[in-house]
Amino acid sequence: MNEPRGAMRLARPLMASAHAAPLARGVLLARRACSSRSAAAKQEYDQLASDLEQIKSSMRTLEQAHPEVMAPIIATDTSSDTFSPPKLHHINIVSREVSELLTFYRDVMRMDEMPIEMFPRNAASDQGGSDVPIRFTTDGAMQMHLATQDLTVPFRSGEAINPIGIGPVGHIAYRTDDIDAFKRHLEANGIAYSDYGTRFAKEWHQVFFLDPVGTIVEVHAVVS
Repeated sequence: MNEPRGAMRLARPLMASAHAAPLARGVLLARRACSSRSAAAKQEYDQLASDLEQIKSSMRTLEQAHPEVMAPIIATDTSSDTFSPPKLHHINIVSREVSELLTFYRDVMRMDEMPIEMFPRNAASDQGGSDVPIRFTTDGAMQMHLATQDLTVPFRSGEAINPIGIGPVGHIAYRTDDIDAFKRHLEANGIAYSDYGTRFAKEWHQVFFLDPVGTIVEVHAVVS
C-alpha cells in the first residue's frame, strides 16, 4: 500500500535527525578529547619550562662559586699548553702573474706596499723553501701576501701540503705566540699538519694544515 506523500516528507527529516545525533555526539567527544590532550601538553610544557629555569639558576650559582667549571673540555689534557688564540695575520693569494695582483691591492684597494726586505726568505734549494716572486701589501692591520704559484714545493720539502700551489687563495695565516704549544694543540685535536719550520721565512716558524672544507691554514710564530 502506498504511503501518502506527506508522510514520506515527514519521515525523511526524522531519519536525518536520527543519524545526525550520534554524529554530533562523536564530534563533541572528539573536541573534548583534543582539548584534554592540549591541556595535558600545556601542563607538561609549563612544568618543563619551570624545571629549566631552576636548572639555569642552579648553573649560574655553580658558575659563580666555581668559575673553573666553564673552561672548555678538551679530549686530551693540554692544560700545560697555554698560548694566546691565534690572530689573523695575512691572506695569501696565488697567481701566475704577481704584478697584476699588486696593482689591484695597492691601487684599487689602496693598501700600502711593504718592502720585500721586511720578509727574509730561504732560497728554493735551502731546505725546501721557495724563491718565486712575491709581493706584500697591508692595510695597517692585516697583510696580503701575493705569491707566484710554485707547484714544486712538496717535492723539495717532502711535505704533503703546498701553501702556494693551489689558488686563487693559497692559504689564510694566523700568528701565535707559542708554535710548539699550538702544534700539541693540533695533535690533541687529531689534526695533521705540515711543519715547514723556517724553510719559507727565516724569521717565522710555520705550520700548515687543512680546515674541514680543504682550505689551507697557516699558523706561525716569530722566531728570535
